[in-house]
Parts: sequence; structure tokens; C-alpha cells
Amino acid sequence: MKLRDIIPHLERPAVSGSLDTEVTGFTYDSRKAGPGIVFVAMRGSNADGHSFIPKAIELGAAAIIAEQAPAEDCATPWVHVRHSRIALAQAAAALNGHPAKVLTIAGVTGTNGKTTTAFLMHHLFNAAQLRSGLLGTVFYDLGGEQHMPATHTTPESLEIQGLLGQMRDNGCRACAMEVSSHALDQDRVFGLPFAAAIFTNLTQDHLDYHGTMEKYFEAKVRLFEMSAALPRSSLIINGDDSWGRKLVDRFQNTGRVTRFGFGVHNEFRAINVRYDFTGTTFELEARGRSFLVRTPLIGDFNVYNTLGALAAAHGVGLNLREAIRHMQNAPQVPGRLERVSENTRFHVFVDYAHTPDGIVNALKTVRALRPRRIITVFGCGGDRDRMKRPKMAAAAEEGSDICVLTSDNPRTEDPEQILNDAKAGFARPKGHAIIPDRREAIRVAFEGAREGDIVVIAGKGHEDYQDIKGKKHPFDDRKVARQLLHDLKAARAQEREEKAAEREAQRGGFGRPPRFDR
Repeated sequence: MKLRDIIPHLERPAVSGSLDTEVTGFTYDSRKAGPGIVFVAMRGSNADGHSFIPKAIELGAAAIIAEQAPAEDCATPWVHVRHSRIALAQAAAALNGHPAKVLTIAGVTGTNGKTTTAFLMHHLFNAAQLRSGLLGTVFYDLGGEQHMPATHTTPESLEIQGLLGQMRDNGCRACAMEVSSHALDQDRVFGLPFAAAIFTNLTQDHLDYHGTMEKYFEAKVRLFEMSAALPRSSLIINGDDSWGRKLVDRFQNTGRVTRFGFGVHNEFRAINVRYDFTGTTFELEARGRSFLVRTPLIGDFNVYNTLGALAAAHGVGLNLREAIRHMQNAPQVPGRLERVSENTRFHVFVDYAHTPDGIVNALKTVRALRPRRIITVFGCGGDRDRMKRPKMAAAAEEGSDICVLTSDNPRTEDPEQILNDAKAGFARPKGHAIIPDRREAIRVAFEGAREGDIVVIAGKGHEDYQDIKGKKHPFDDRKVARQLLHDLKAARAQEREEKAAEREAQRGGFGRPPRFDR
């Protein structure tokens, strides 16, 4: 494309230099600038891209898009805009041929449940023969044979538009997308025509970035402001959540709000919920009709995720009865209360719970399975909200019989300091252990588990690394747990063999003594 082909898609740009400049791509990393590549200077929380403009020009950038005017002697084409991030979203959409226009996009936001709800929407789209892509925390599915590792829950707009373009080229007609508060605050999803916006809940998280819960909430609101501005978008909101009710109040007058939950005020309501190790069954009351829903996912929080997905599926025009039928074949979401034990005396679940509310929900779910005891292994991430650490410990202690506090992803922080912050939330001095090494913590939990217990390993879920001092070391809770269970099973089998041999030796090596009738 020529630079002149991009300009009409931007908001009130002031342009200097040749509009016939050839454009083959965009970048917000000055090191990737060069012939054909336009450098977009964006302001970040740690650095300002405008300070790297000279480097981009030195490397031969095709043009500069920035929030400031060029120097008088600048020979490089320059586009002066009010908001660089918005300009990047608009330009990237134009370069990729506006792929979102041919996709039915469902966006999911909230503190907990985004990943599972997006997975369920992805499944329902595909089951309805509406080939779907997926963008989220675990991986990106572009509609082809391979999944791509996820770099972010919601990537930058430049990457989003490229990924949507690949989905379109692979024959996708829909996309399920997790939408993070960071992405909303930074305009990464600007201009996307969401057919459905889903709000799961809001609990304390990311206050290191947003500062207050109110600002965190306002970031989430932006998804619904975008969707409400569209003519037929559905607004799907958890009506049982206190922040969800505030969201309902803001957008109720649009006539496009659908509430979901357990309360009688919800249009999609679950009653008579029953669950076991194999899944959950409940009755769905939806706009005057009643349905029986079966899902292989367990727990009240997964009932919320299921309700949100079904309400959104109905909102975008899928057949509700068929969506309910397809829900019974929903996939296991990696690292979301994922059962990793088989044929063992106790059960083991790995969950991504990394907030106080997430831990409460996970432990409430496994408690309903009536275990003998619950042993929870958990940690707190470094370089993140320190205020939630003692709250996580309090939540784990409240829902568990035994807690093992360990390292999560300390990142650049001192692991000992993180553990000290968290342990302040414990109230029972003898109800917990502190073991910094995560593998050792899981091993100790397994060795202490008895028949009928449930061990929950919380915090990392699907992640296959541990971030220590800025370096990612291979560590997957699920793989580690399976290996330790295998080792424990082998050790106990060997112990039984040794005891049997000892008894054999005590009998003189002749096997079971003969029985003589008196």
C-alpha cells in the first residue's frame, strides 16, 4: 500500500512528506524500522516511543506516526496524530484488509473466567459450523492445524489485526477473544466490531497498574461502550456480581443487556445445580424456557462461565438448544481445575487461581466433592499487586485443611520477600508450611496426602515455565505433578515388595506356612 492509502483511515492526521511512500508494514519497536516499515511512536508505562524516533529514522523507516510534529529539517514522511495507539489500530486494520468485518467476534472481559468462557465460545462457534479462531491466555488458534503460543492475553492491535487476517484467510467466520483490562486501557482492541461483549466478574487484581478498583472497572467498561455503539451487539453481564450490576445500570437503556447468574433477576439463570468428578448438571431458565444443561466442567464458577457462553451464543444468533447440546462435549480448559491424577489414593487438580477470589472459587468447588481433606499448594507472583498476597493466603487457609506456601513466578523480586508478604495472611500457626522450592512443595503435599484427600496446585495453571530473576525456567505444574505421582506410586510399590520379601524371609523362605486342621 501507499501511505496515501492509509491516511483516510486515521482520525484527523496532519501529514508532511510524500504520500506515495510504499508501506509494507508497521512497527512500534524502533529496532524493526526500515524501508517500507512505518514506525509508530507510542507512549508506554516504562518508556516513550517518541524518544526512539531518531533511531527509526536512522534505520530508514518509511514514515513516522507520532503524537508530536516533526522537526523542521525532517525529510522522512511524518503523520501527526492525536493518539498513536488508536492510529496503529486503524492503520493495521487497513493494511490487513479489515479482517474483523467478516468475523463474528465475541469478547470476554473480567478478572476470573475469561479463558474458560472464551474456550466455551470457541467450542460453540465451531460446533455450530461457524469456524472459529481463538485469542487468549493459553494459546492462539488461527483456524489452521497448529496452535500458536500466546504472547499476551490480548496482544497489541498490530498483532491482533495480523492474527485476525490469518483467521480470515484460513476460512474462519468467528473469533472468541479474551480482552484484558490492560488491552482496553491501551486501545489494543480499538475499532473491533464485537458482536457480543461478556463480563464475567471483577475482583482485586492488577491494582499495581490501575491503582484502584474503580479505575480497573472503568477499563472494563470501555469494552461495553465500544459494543453499545454498534447497532446489534449483545451485552452479556454477570448479574450476580456487584460490579456487574453497576455495568447493567449503565447500559440497561440500550435494550441489549442480558444478565446471567443464579439470582431470580437474571434472564439466563441456573437452578438445581449438581456436580461430581465428571462434570456439572443444572437447569437453565432462559427467557421463559427451561433446559437441562450438562457440562464436563465442575464448580459454581464454571456454571457462570457456561451461562455467559450460552447467553452470548444466543445473542450472536446461534441456536440455543443446539448450543446446550454441544456444551456437554466442551473441552477441558488447560490448567483450569484440570485433574491430573488417575488411579491414585487422592485426587490432584491444577488451577490457574492467582487472585483471592480465584482461590476461594477453586477450593469451594473441590470442597463440594466431599474430600477427606484439602491440601492447597500456592504462591504469589512477583512484580505484581503486593496487597493481594496476604489475602490469597487467608483465602487458601479458609478453604483448606493444610496450606503449602511456595514460589510462583517471583520474576525480579526476592522470593523470600514475597513469601513473607503472603504469610502475614495466615491465622493458624500450625495449618501451613512454607517451602520456597515449588517442586519440593508439591512433593511434600503428595507425601502427606491420604486416601480421599484432594490436593490443589494453584497459581500457574497452563504455564510451562517459572519466571525467576527475569529468566524463564521450564516448569509445568501438570507435568511435575504427574511425574511426582508416578515416582510416589513406584516408591510405594517398591516398599510393598520389600516388606513382602521381609515377611517371606521371616517365614524361612518357604512361602505361606501350611494349614493344619486341629
